[in-house]
Amino acid sequence: MSPKSHITSNGLSRRDWLRFSGAAALGGAMILAGCKTTQMTGGSFLQPWQEHMDWTNARWRNVLSGMKDLGCDSLFLQWVGIEGESLDKWDARGRMLQRLMDEAAKLGMGVHIGLPYNENWWAVIAQSDADVANYLQNIAANSIAYMRSVTWPKHPAFAGWYIPYELEQYDFGRSQARLEMVAGWLKQLSDVAIETSGREPSVSTYYSVMGTPEQLATMWSYILDRVILRPMIQDGVGVHGMKNYANLEPLHQMLLKRGANFDLIVELFEMKQGAANVVGEFDAQTAGLERLRSQWNVAQAYGSKRVVAFALEPWASQDTAEGVQLRNVWKSTMRAQQRQ
Repeated sequence: MSPKSHITSNGLSRRDWLRFSGAAALGGAMILAGCKTTQMTGGSFLQPWQEHMDWTNARWRNVLSGMKDLGCDSLFLQWVGIEGESLDKWDARGRMLQRLMDEAAKLGMGVHIGLPYNENWWAVIAQSDADVANYLQNIAANSIAYMRSVTWPKHPAFAGWYIPYELEQYDFGRSQARLEMVAGWLKQLSDVAIETSGREPSVSTYYSVMGTPEQLATMWSYILDRVILRPMIQDGVGVHGMKNYANLEPLHQMLLKRGANFDLIVELFEMKQGAANVVGEFDAQTAGLERLRSQWNVAQAYGSKRVVAFALEPWASQDTAEGVQLRNVWKSTMRAQQRQ
């Protein structure tokens, strides 16, 4: 599966594309955000691709040990495979996942397993309500079949299911029909996730500039009144800067008021000046240290159950001067926090 095919695919989002930006090699010095302090725990996302299929136990051990050494206790595997109509379909449901889970268990780390991801998501959710409803039902059927067919919840490293789609208020909060549609879909997935694992699933959400902050909060209030799951808030700082926290504040306050479990996803990249936030044109680089410090300061007081980095690869694993500096500064910051 070539990087070019991913970058130009209409089925992959900005977050999907990030895997291919920069010449990173995961397995060197690792991580930064989303590690354990005395106040919070966290981890990082990892987007597996075809090249991960051949990773040995030793390589997984090296990668996970690097995370563990810096205080991280969990990994969110974005998905176990890509489904759809393209030639790029693949899955990691066999030996790769076994190696990852076994090595994580040895280190006492938890793995949140992402369900199979359908690459047509971004194209279909812009279509008619009828098309979206049919599409969501197909995803639900496949995801439910997967959760009921595997024994990963019995593995000592299993920490929960992750629903590998990004929910925003423009496509799912703009009408009552869409609200009912997404809530019903999530309830199907959540019910089976809890049935098979005894744990609430997690799903990502973000603020869309095409909607309003209040719509995002209203959408999630509606969902959480009906569904047991944990929202993971993307801070959106990689594209919109620190000012995006203001757009998230209605959602943030609603979650705090209802005492909901939620996580904060801290983006470690920044979109390059002049780049477009569209599939095939998005271009980014490792975020500057001052901005990352600002994000960490916000994260400490945000009230989230976990702080999760997006993502170690490529932003914190690059052997660039920025990547090395970023790791060193964050490591010292984390140690200072743990001594408090």
